[in-house]
Amino acid sequence: MNLADVVSTYAIPAVAAFVGVAALLRARDLLPGSRRDRQGLAVALSGLAVGTTALVSPIYAALARLTGVANIGEPIARTALMACAVGILAMVGHFAVRAGVGVGGFATHRWRSGWTRRRRTWLAVAVVILWTCFALGPQGQQVRSYMVTFASDPAVQVYTLVFVAFVGGAFAELLRLGWRMRATMTGRLATSGWLITLGAAAGCLYVVLRLIGLGALSADRSGVLEALAWPGAVLAAAASILLVAGTLWLAAVARARAASDGLTAHTKSIRLYPLWRDLVRLRPSVAMEPDPGPVREVLAVRTGAWRLYRRVIELLDAVRILGGRSVTVRPVTPAAMASPDASAIEADRAATALAEVVVAESAGAPMPKETIPVPPTAATVEQEVAWWAKVANRYRVRRRQARRHVKDQRKEATR
Repeated sequence: MNLADVVSTYAIPAVAAFVGVAALLRARDLLPGSRRDRQGLAVALSGLAVGTTALVSPIYAALARLTGVANIGEPIARTALMACAVGILAMVGHFAVRAGVGVGGFATHRWRSGWTRRRRTWLAVAVVILWTCFALGPQGQQVRSYMVTFASDPAVQVYTLVFVAFVGGAFAELLRLGWRMRATMTGRLATSGWLITLGAAAGCLYVVLRLIGLGALSADRSGVLEALAWPGAVLAAAASILLVAGTLWLAAVARARAASDGLTAHTKSIRLYPLWRDLVRLRPSVAMEPDPGPVREVLAVRTGAWRLYRRVIELLDAVRILGGRSVTVRPVTPAAMASPDASAIEADRAATALAEVVVAESAGAPMPKETIPVPPTAATVEQEVAWWAKVANRYRVRRRQARRHVKDQRKEATR
């Protein structure tokens, strides 16, 4: 069994089966409204699955029998593979822009949208030319390798040039992005940069071999084109596998990081819950959503980031209107926020004051005059979360102390 038989019998079906399963799992992301990176991955997987499946020998022959058009699987496969290239570029470009690799940060959103539209326009133009050349090319003879067997036909030469130019541009762009992602991204994400770089390099070699073959054909040396056809097919298969592996790895690591960040936000939201619950019970107007209760609070993992964001806003709103005129707020200085010791002292003061005000209002006791430290206006979300986490950690202890103090005062008053 020669290399051609190995590629057509084992390599292409194996790639088609693997990518087909992955494409089915991501099919829902093809729907309008999906996130750009997920949609790009779904388009890439679907395009590669269709393209490789159409090139599998039994499927290739079956398509010709079903449609009555010889070699119809060829333009179907090339169209799907070009769509795959656009999908991979969309996803990799999305992450590259977020990592600061793309265009230097100026008008990023507009650049990304225009870049995607241009790629889609080029794809549409290339597909029209591809199918036109196929319609004008040789008909009636079913062959194993369309672009090699009919390489001397002018329509097939244009067909080949359009496909090679399109995927060549995609491979060159992916090589640039992958190389810079490898240097810019850290940790496990850097692995995706390496995979994308290697895949794009293999794809560029495939394009070079195709161009050499076409050049040799113009010099009446058709044997060179035939000799380079199957090494080119191996490089194309390697490029497809590496690029899909790189994009899948990129998506998996990004998904894992998002899940980790969501779990961290959920944990922080749970820590803020007792303080938030007590303040919202006294001032329910500040809450966008009603108190879910401790059980639902613990189980609502997927909305952790949203709830944490809302908690921080609602805590500050509740503190500002708590206690009427007897309670005032005082912004903590940026220097105190930056100092671990100073911020701990200020957080303890805030927890003590909040506990005394909450217990007094809940029990109907006289409202104490308190000044509650709050984060400064210039504080970032991360600083505010860290601040309220410190306050919430101390709040439970201070609340128990405040309750005992109110009970002791009432006992003394009844004597």
